[in-house]
Amino acid sequence: MGYAAVVGLLGVLIFIHELGHFLAARAVGIPVARFALGFGPVVASRTVGRTRYCLCAVPLGGYVLPDLPDERAYLALPLGKRLLFSLAGPLANALFAVACYAALSLAMPWPATLADLAAKPFLLTGQTLTAILAGLASLFHDPGNVSSVVGIVAEGGRFAQADFMRYGILAAHLSLSLAVFNLLPILPLDGGKMVFDLAARLWRRLSRLYVPAAVGGWLALIALMLYATVQDVWKYCL
Repeated sequence: MGYAAVVGLLGVLIFIHELGHFLAARAVGIPVARFALGFGPVVASRTVGRTRYCLCAVPLGGYVLPDLPDERAYLALPLGKRLLFSLAGPLANALFAVACYAALSLAMPWPATLADLAAKPFLLTGQTLTAILAGLASLFHDPGNVSSVVGIVAEGGRFAQADFMRYGILAAHLSLSLAVFNLLPILPLDGGKMVFDLAARLWRRLSRLYVPAAVGGWLALIALMLYATVQDVWKYCL
């Protein structure tokens, strides 16, 4: 049951991430063709207005697809709109982590002042973020520490142990991890899009490389995930 709960938690965090992108798109006037949870074949869908809302077969993923003819139309949008659209997903995950720590602070049995209750969620979020960044830096020295969904579910289930407080801590940690991962400066991740958008603003010819860079980034990410998955299956399942 603990492992299934972690899988469900990952799905919730992905939904929050994509909802951030979706709300930002609506706020700045970027039309949305599709809001999808998951990848692969569409299991269920419903069209409301110009947007098709989809649930796909592979649940651990998602995307918000602007209703634009091609990448040139996307790159023609004002820079501020593109940056806000890309940043909104990681920002939504970061705010969710703060909300998790706020809920945990209210659940603590010991008395606290209003100032403590207001400051503690941000302090805990900052501490967790610092630990995640330190762990990310260590991957350059020991790539064997990279985890796939298999490893996340295995370690998350062991940590949570059906305890409400531990699930709250896990939710905050995974939400911040998802935010940091998506801010890496690699296309097609959000951080890569923002870096590319800023660079293309300075050097317009760079826009021609958007699709090749995104394809290369996808291939690199798929290779990394395959490596991490094989490693975790060997570690936890064999």
